[in-house]
Amino acid sequence: MQQFPWVKSISFLLILVIGNSCNLTYKVRNQDYEIEDVIYFSCGKVTVELVGKGDSKFVIKQRFDLDAESLVQIDSLHVYYNDRRIETRNNIKKQKQADGGIEIQDKFIWDAEFEVEGGVFEGDTIFVFAPGYIQCKGKFSDMDTIIFSFANNLRIFGVNDF
Repeated sequence: MQQFPWVKSISFLLILVIGNSCNLTYKVRNQDYEIEDVIYFSCGKVTVELVGKGDSKFVIKQRFDLDAESLVQIDSLHVYYNDRRIETRNNIKKQKQADGGIEIQDKFIWDAEFEVEGGVFEGDTIFVFAPGYIQCKGKFSDMDTIIFSFANNLRIFGVNDF
């Protein structure tokens, strides 16, 4: 190894790159095979997407683009994995709390994180819905059910072809 001092450097960089590539992040498609679901309300729109981190951790990213002050009921967000309720953790900090929800105006991002014990597999589904989700201009509106399913559309003959 005295003759090739660069081998240690390249080996270290290779291990570093391989180690960092294990942090797999992906977006899950909904029932319409879209990566984002845009929901329109009387006070603006909310864009929802499901981001997977590995095979068991997920984040529901919600981007609000509102033209009026609104009240979002954060406790109304329900997540089900294969018909089993999953608890979420929220990233909401420094938002004004009011009547069991948070006040939002203009642009805001809300991430709700959850973990699926044992990971997800082909055929599994995640349902996200929220009754009484947002109060716009004095009226409560629901978030329609969004269905995220896990399907392997790539079939390799002899490997995963059944």
